[in-house]
Amino acid sequence: MNVDLRLGDCLEILPTLADNSVDAVITDPPYNVKFKYGDGGEKDNKKDYFGWCERWFEQLNLLHIKAITLSCGIVNLAMWAKIKEFDWIFCWWKPAAMGRSPVGFCNWEPMPFWGKVTSRNGVDVVRATILPDKSLSGHPCPKPLKWATGFVELISNPGDTILDPFMGSGTTGVACVQTGRNFIGIEIEEKYFEIAEKRIAEAQLQMRMPI
Repeated sequence: MNVDLRLGDCLEILPTLADNSVDAVITDPPYNVKFKYGDGGEKDNKKDYFGWCERWFEQLNLLHIKAITLSCGIVNLAMWAKIKEFDWIFCWWKPAAMGRSPVGFCNWEPMPFWGKVTSRNGVDVVRATILPDKSLSGHPCPKPLKWATGFVELISNPGDTILDPFMGSGTTGVACVQTGRNFIGIEIEEKYFEIAEKRIAEAQLQMRMPI
């Protein structure tokens, strides 16, 4: 399977991708909650967050991608409905999570979905517990591998090409390697790009090793 990793701003890289070159998008963009990413300070604090999301999401639509799902956090769900009405909302169930809700803890996150899928044999909930993972050292808020694997298998087929324009530590890329999908990953932070490169290369090596 092919892996194409690109270091840079997705707003600059997305227009260089060929039309119909991507089958599905699974990504975890910044939530704009003043979280400090990398060494450059509070990058997750955009004054025009709505407009920024509109711009990169429009670039995805120009590629005629069949299926898109993203982790937006409950706080941004209404904003994404204004950008484009979803076709469905998937659920990431994260048992034992420590996030807060009006009744105590929050153990789930919405995953808005746009598009169509060919399979009708799945369920719209992915269970993925947040667990310690030494390979993720150096990234402040990585998604668990079961999160990526679950959504990769839910909205795509083996042999498809998956795009993650906010690749981070490369978890979606690892899931693609393990499930027989091609992968295109974009990441703006060099430190996280290097973590992703290493993790995806190790996943490729493991897949090539004899059983």
